[in-house]
Amino acid sequence: MKYENAKDILPASLLREVQKYAEGKAIYIPMRERSKGWGEASGYREKLNKRNALICSRYGAGAGIMELAEEFFLSPESIKKIVYGKKIKLPEYSPTIYSAKQYSDAGIGEEWVRIYLDNEGMDTPDGSEFFLSELVKIPLRLIEDGTGAEAKEESDAYTDKPLIIMFEDHRFRSFCGEEYLAFLRKEKKNAHWAFIFVSHKEYSYYLNNFGKQFQRAPKPWSPPGK
Repeated sequence: MKYENAKDILPASLLREVQKYAEGKAIYIPMRERSKGWGEASGYREKLNKRNALICSRYGAGAGIMELAEEFFLSPESIKKIVYGKKIKLPEYSPTIYSAKQYSDAGIGEEWVRIYLDNEGMDTPDGSEFFLSELVKIPLRLIEDGTGAEAKEESDAYTDKPLIIMFEDHRFRSFCGEEYLAFLRKEKKNAHWAFIFVSHKEYSYYLNNFGKQFQRAPKPWSPPGK
């Protein structure tokens, strides 16, 4: 850093004041704090970035311009600007806990769940009725076993994928992957990572009784077995 003589850049009156406190000393004068850009203080820019990331992901998965315009309440021209403009790099998807954690950390865990359920041939629960938790570790004893599903032998090839759980009527039940849940029980697992759909009307109850106690995935995260 280049030093300059204060007498060359400060008014005489200000220089005399500075000399009272730091005469003969080399001091560093920090830059003024940069004012926040548009949308940064309110968090609106971050929300837009996440929304645009979802739009790009939907488009990359085959959704059409008009379909996206209707889904996100935007004009077709706006959708085109988003998908044809600067690409937003999303975490790489795979049906694993590691991939789910990356999406969850990026604030778009719902996109991981949507892709996963779509690949399973299932619809994602209506966002107006259910809140989706971040990736958490849930004790398996809390999940009701009402399906009677039996574990498949090939399930051992997928021991690192998360569960999809529904919390409704003050009960936890498997929303997808009953056979995998049966496999985890067979392996005598005590807890496992999961995304949980929580009924909006029961969210306060869930948060007070479970949400604050469930373990969150740590940062940085390493793939299981490493």
